[in-house]
Amino acid sequence: MVIGTGADALRLGLKGRLDAAGAEAVEAAFTAQVAGAPGDVLVDIAGVPFAGSLGIRMLISAGRVATRRGRRMILVAPQPPVAEVFSVVALDDLIPVVADEAAALALLAA
Repeated sequence: MVIGTGADALRLGLKGRLDAAGAEAVEAAFTAQVAGAPGDVLVDIAGVPFAGSLGIRMLISAGRVATRRGRRMILVAPQPPVAEVFSVVALDDLIPVVADEAAALALLAA
């Protein structure tokens, strides 16, 4: 799950479906990584072909954990169907969703 760390942010990656089973399988470890991050968190979701309601809830919950700790969590590189779902539920009103890591780093620098 941890892709790398850097001076700008912790990089996490999620792969697979974020449906009920997928979210349940990764939620505890994912949230712990976000909670323990020393700074902001970039979450690469390019490997996520589907995000259902429980997967979205998991992301919102982890985003709130980051916010409570004074950090930002940014979702990076969603596949088009996932980006469409995020847009419909207005997830980007709660958690920034960007097309690539360069856009995420620009957002962090702003």
